[in-house]
This record gives sequence, structure tokens and C-alpha cells, in this order.
Amino acid sequence: MTVLVAYAHTPEGEAALRHGRRLASKDGSDLAVFDLDESSSADDHGIDPTVADGEGESSRWYARASESRSAAGDLLDLAAELDVELIVVGVRRRSPIGKLVLGSNAQQIIIDAHVPVLAVKSEAS
Repeated sequence: MTVLVAYAHTPEGEAALRHGRRLASKDGSDLAVFDLDESSSADDHGIDPTVADGEGESSRWYARASESRSAAGDLLDLAAELDVELIVVGVRRRSPIGKLVLGSNAQQIIIDAHVPVLAVKSEAS
């Protein structure tokens, strides 16, 4: 089984990463982290992309594949490619206007994913 985390550089993204790591470690699953922002590396978050940590967790870090599609679309393509069984995404409360104007990666992932999606909030939410 592979757990795919939709990571963003926000408190909600950090919460998704924590939950994803915990679930992957608990189940002995692989952990794939998709960087929605594409502005950091696995090392920034204590994830070694090539070495299992001894707890059964094998981690891989993926950057956004292209600028031609949305980050959520790229993540969903990766989910299909890796045949993941769960996607973990961080969410936050947004106003109706904010949703309309800015859209939402989390919303697109939840609606369009063909596998279960676990939505988590940060402790600050």
C-alpha cells in the first residue's frame, strides 16, 4: 500500500504530512509526498527519498510534474501511476467567496480522486 500526501507549505500541509507519515508507519506502507508548491525538498521535512527509515516506511518526494496542468491534476495523475490506496490532504475553512475566486486544490482532489481521501485540519484550524 502507498499513502500519498498532498503537501503544501502551510500549517494544513504540515498536518497532512504528519498524519500521512503516521499512517504509513503504522501500516508498514510506502509514503509518497507530492509537493503542491514545488518550492522545497524532502530534506527540508526530514524525508529521505531513497532510504526506508527502519520502521517499514519507505518515502519518496515528488515535485509538481508540469506547469501545464493544475497541481491537483498532477497529483491525481501521480496517484493513478503509483496505484495509491489513500490520499491525505490538509484542509482549512474558507469563505464561499474565497472558494469561488481562488478555487481549491483540496476540493479538486477530494472530488476527483478515485481512491479514499483523508482530509485533516491543522491544530491551528
